Amino acid sequence: MSPSRRTALVGPLLVLGYCVINSTKSVLEGSLVQGLSPEFIAFHAFVIAQAVYFFTLPDKAALKTVVRRTLPDMVMLNVSTAVCWIAVLYAFTVFEPAMANSIIIGLGPAITILLGFKLRPGTKVLPLELVAAAAMLAAMGFLLAAAARGSSAIGDLSRGDLVVGVVYCVLTATSLSGITYYTRRLGDAGVSVRQMMASRFVVLIVATLVLMAVRDSFGAYTARNVAAILAISVVGVIISLYLLQQGIVRTEPITVSMLFGTNLLITYVTQFLDPRLHQSGETFAGILVVSAAMCLGTWARWRAGRQEDAGKDDGVDREDDAGKERAAT
Repeated sequence: MSPSRRTALVGPLLVLGYCVINSTKSVLEGSLVQGLSPEFIAFHAFVIAQAVYFFTLPDKAALKTVVRRTLPDMVMLNVSTAVCWIAVLYAFTVFEPAMANSIIIGLGPAITILLGFKLRPGTKVLPLELVAAAAMLAAMGFLLAAAARGSSAIGDLSRGDLVVGVVYCVLTATSLSGITYYTRRLGDAGVSVRQMMASRFVVLIVATLVLMAVRDSFGAYTARNVAAILAISVVGVIISLYLLQQGIVRTEPITVSMLFGTNLLITYVTQFLDPRLHQSGETFAGILVVSAAMCLGTWARWRAGRQEDAGKDDGVDREDDAGKERAAT
């Protein structure tokens, strides 16, 4: 395998590692938000994560220089991160984790494609990626219809709860696409993953602290709550997001969006550990469609990369042959 092909494979594998951790964490968060406010969970998990990332960064002077140089994109990464994590936790208060993640992922590729026209105009979207994005949107519609009928694992939902849940999912999907693009832009500008992580959660921490004060939503520091928040922070944030950041800077944004679909089946299986949920066959069907569409889009991008590499190799061979002919004459 050529070095370029190995590099192309490492990125998706790192994103997949994030998905495995994130799918399990989603179920834990879905259970926690039934008794604790989303902002209480997010504030404590990310205060710990931000402290670890910042204090383990060796060159803080360089970080200050980088933040000044890339301030607009760094601010947007912070804002996207804050909206994403707060919105997804609120989505878990309405939908089961597997359904919420399916809706978010179903929206992701379509939003990524639309944002790409503005943020990365040079990136070409493949026809099969468009097909995959359309299939994900169709699956999302099917899942919402199931939720409206009370066929999800949560059971009956009021129309108001359904609308609010969809709004949270749309906010999460949009901000997730923003995270992908701004991370890639910062990476292209020479910002390292460690520098991004050391400055990424400032807006999130401030926003959740303000929400707790305004809503008076401080929770209890029981042994169970502290242990769960520590697990979310150390494994679900510090480790998993580092894998994700490393994967994003090595992978095209549309491929990242498609790969996020792999955590759905794991989330669905993990939900069996949550006694408040009664698994839904319709949710499982929707997850299968989203996952299949994800595979289609990922395969299309992989195939296009192979063809591009083959074209480059053919071009080099032709130049070598032409050089040999000139040398012979």
